[in-house]
Amino acid sequence: MSGNKPVVTKYMDCFNRQDWPGMLALLADDVERQEAGEDGAWRGKKEFDRNIRPSPAVQEMRGEISRMVEEGNMVVADGVVRLLMKDGNRLKVQFCDVFEFDGHKVKRLTAFTAVVK
Repeated sequence: MSGNKPVVTKYMDCFNRQDWPGMLALLADDVERQEAGEDGAWRGKKEFDRNIRPSPAVQEMRGEISRMVEEGNMVVADGVVRLLMKDGNRLKVQFCDVFEFDGHKVKRLTAFTAVVK
């Protein structure tokens, strides 16, 4: 891996361990996250931290990147997140995240997601 792909891999590793401080360390102070199809965006590490954590209904979650493409200051990661809810239901969420970087810090994240199961 070269460029910023290792940063995206570390981001997913932090997500899987629920290492929120580790994840936040990968972000620029003025990071912005936009969910495709939704109004507004999360701005700044504090808002990112408040919104990235799973709901209390989630018992377990695990993300897996299937492929990444890097060009210039952008990395696109495609994969799935599997969730086990406390009520026993399971969800599978397909994602395609576009990471834009300032140096080796995530400056902007645009997320495209779809619940597939």
